[in-house]
Parts: sequence; structure tokens; C-alpha cells
Amino acid sequence: MSRRRALLIVFASLAAVSMSALCADDAPMIVVFHEHDCPSCLEIEELLEGLTLGLPDTAVVRYEIHEPGALQLLGRLEAEYGVEALTVPVVFVGDLVVAGSGHEQEFQLRDAISRCELFGCPSPLDRVLTQQSLREDLFRGALFVAAFLLLLLWQSL
Repeated sequence: MSRRRALLIVFASLAAVSMSALCADDAPMIVVFHEHDCPSCLEIEELLEGLTLGLPDTAVVRYEIHEPGALQLLGRLEAEYGVEALTVPVVFVGDLVVAGSGHEQEFQLRDAISRCELFGCPSPLDRVLTQQSLREDLFRGALFVAAFLLLLLWQSL
């Protein structure tokens, strides 16, 4: 096998590893907006604790609506999902939005979280935040650096 062919195989392997590492998604699949001392929020929190026992801690992210930037993020998610949540708690799971608490909301959350566990689901934050763009930019940068290094190695042969 020629040295050039070996370098190409190494380059392709590095690119594949870089792509899989950069595309690994540790973004949360459940996003919760709540308010301090909200009885409905406490009910949903208790429900979520039970439903997410086997999930990693990073699967759920919580925003208190009075935290800086929380209402803006909620507004962006509402616009992206085409809903207007008039009450808290508001829970985004994959492609579903659940507002308020009660039996219907509990059923919806159980179903949505089960489906996400079985089949996976997109992070609601990926719809509005630049995480995906950042990963793509990092991947392009890694490919550029790898191609540059490959050219340097190629010239030294």
C-alpha cells in the first residue's frame, strides 16, 4: 500500500471520528419553564422526577421564568412551536408542548417521554439556539485543519 493511500485512509478515519464526536447530541430532550411557589409547577416537577428516573441529568433543563433571558427563550420556543402558553408550567418534549398540569398533561408527558426514550427525539433547544450551527462550524473547522495537515504531509512525501 502506498504512503499516499495510507494517509488518505488515516484522514478519512479522523474525519469520521471528528464528525461522530461533534454530532453527538447531549442537548436536553425536556425543557421546563416554571415559576417559584407555583402549585401546578410543583405537580409537574414531581411527575417529571418519576418519569425521568432512568435518564441522565442532562435530559431535563429547567428555567424559572423570572431568570434573566428565560421569558425571551420561552417566547422563541413558542414562536417556533406555533403556540402561546398562557400559564406555567410549560414543558417542551421533542415536538410536543404541554402547558399547565392535570390528568391530560400527565398523560401527554408520559406518552411523549416514553416515545423519546424508545425512539429518540430532537432537543427543543436545537430549534432556537445556535448549538447545531456551532457543531456544524466546529466540524467544518476540524475538516479544514485536517485537510491542511494532509496537504502538508502530502508535500513532505
